Amino acid sequence: MQDNALIQPVNRKNLILSDPVLLISAEAEMHALINILDLKDIKKTKLITSKVYMGQRGGRSVSLIGPIIGAPYAVLILEEIIAAGARQILFVGRCGSLSESVEIGHCIVPDGSYIDEGTSRCYPITSDISYPDMGYSDEVFNICNQQGQMVHKGKIWCTDGLYQETPEKIEAYQRKNAIAVEMETSALFTVASYRNVSISALLIVSDHLYTLTWTNGLDSPAFKKGRTNINQTVRMLVDK
Repeated sequence: MQDNALIQPVNRKNLILSDPVLLISAEAEMHALINILDLKDIKKTKLITSKVYMGQRGGRSVSLIGPIIGAPYAVLILEEIIAAGARQILFVGRCGSLSESVEIGHCIVPDGSYIDEGTSRCYPITSDISYPDMGYSDEVFNICNQQGQMVHKGKIWCTDGLYQETPEKIEAYQRKNAIAVEMETSALFTVASYRNVSISALLIVSDHLYTLTWTNGLDSPAFKKGRTNINQTVRMLVDK
């Protein structure tokens, strides 16, 4: 399909990326990953309001970009990094559980994301679900399993309305078997498919809403353990 948008992403002279590229939603996870990957010769630059860290690990280039929040901004960054050469992207984010079997600190590798955000609709998509690169997602899921992590694969709900996750909406998406909710994945999957690049997501459960009340687990030992597990998985993926 011809793209006749008047404004197109262009390659910035100070940003030349090679795979793998890690999109990180939270700054705390980004700095933890920089440490655990033990990157050498780090070059730091700015992209919109995010930070880009480009370094070397085992003789290969690794790039981390974040923080990122919300579908419109996530896609703005994604379009820019694709123009800069990114072809395989892993999104590392946080989510809220909608299933009693998915607890705080567990990991989720989404195999699809229900579109309840506006950014995807700016692109030529007719489905209510967007999908990652299934082969890459299987690889991420399998490495989580090899690490002995509590990991789930399933559909999630992606919304723009953080403060409008109502009981009615939660129950509606539970009936669709959505196991979690967050704010970026469906738009990232939509645009990656549109631009013909590979993307997967690895999410850590930071809170839960499946009882129709909100439980925040950011300060819990379970979340901190889960974040350590996710970092180890990302390191193994980078080293493959």
